[in-house]
Amino acid sequence: MIHILEINDLTRSFHQGHKTIDVLRGVSLSIKAGELVGLVGASGSGKSTLLQVAGLLDKASAGTIAIDGVDTATTKDDARTAIRRDKLGFIYQFHHLLPEFTALENVALAARIGGANEKDATDRAHQLLLELNLSDREDHIPAKLSGGEQQRVAIARALAGEPKLILADEPTGNLDEATAVRVFDLFLETVRNRGVAAVIATHDMNLANKMDRQFTLREGLLHPKATSNT
Repeated sequence: MIHILEINDLTRSFHQGHKTIDVLRGVSLSIKAGELVGLVGASGSGKSTLLQVAGLLDKASAGTIAIDGVDTATTKDDARTAIRRDKLGFIYQFHHLLPEFTALENVALAARIGGANEKDATDRAHQLLLELNLSDREDHIPAKLSGGEQQRVAIARALAGEPKLILADEPTGNLDEATAVRVFDLFLETVRNRGVAAVIATHDMNLANKMDRQFTLREGLLHPKATSNT
């Protein structure tokens, strides 16, 4: 079986003057299609670094990363860009929506960048916003949306390119607890229904326990935890 994401013995070090900081010290992880994996760890443990390297936004110091069966170790920059565009979707703690565009336009634009024509992109945006309970808000610009609504638009945008893998870094970390639960549950439902795999970093153990598998990143290594009750 080809895994959507396969990481082997990944390391990432940073140099500060004469000092070397080893953030990732041999991380290995395989994720199948449609599988949801939670990533927890203390602040500064390297969760964001791992997601950035796995998402080809940063380069590993050593080790290998394969995405949908493609070994990225020797790929050139244009090929890495194509993989990010065609295979991956990203969600961050802050939504980073384009402020002058409506919710529908923000999502449709992502689909257009992914290669969809205007009609298909708009249809796809309508459908995603419907699934995320935002049909009545799609003509609103971000400033007219609540924090939870903005983050749901960001989730729709991440899915608009029809990725095979979502990488989410504290996707509800900027929301109050009740809103975070509602947004997160909608996110999981939408991702599961579409068969998309996801790696989701969160500090909220209640949210992490909703995943298929859960790992703790500690001292540069991944430590598996018991399977959740999903």
